[in-house]
Amino acid sequence: MMPLLGWSVFAVMSVIAVLHAYWAVGGLWPAATEADLVKTVIGITRSQTMPPGLHSMAVAVLVFTAAGFALARGAFGFDSLIFSRIPLGIIAIIMLARGIYAYLPGLFSRASEPFASLNAMFFSPAILLLGVAFACLALGPTTR
Repeated sequence: MMPLLGWSVFAVMSVIAVLHAYWAVGGLWPAATEADLVKTVIGITRSQTMPPGLHSMAVAVLVFTAAGFALARGAFGFDSLIFSRIPLGIIAIIMLARGIYAYLPGLFSRASEPFASLNAMFFSPAILLLGVAFACLALGPTTR
């Protein structure tokens, strides 16, 4: 079970990382214009421009690093408290907090469309599911 979970989380997080890297170099998918992309994937901004490419690339690197932790622990059985379980636990907490925060009154309640609907229906549930997966990887049994 752990190898399947590790590979699955790695695959999903890698796709997310590639998408952020694509946006970092000026890609617009799934929108046609930069303003539409901001409304679709950010939703909360005072400008109609994407963050600087360096910011998106930093997010891509962090997401891919998280994917690597999932792969190392789940698929390859790397079992170190300091170098595997604690980082996975921190990632799980971050993901779960982001997923839960989206449903509380506050910043996300002022998000523009279509981000608000996409976030409620897809983004946040996926982030919550990834948070649970990271928690399982952090707390799960050794697979060697």
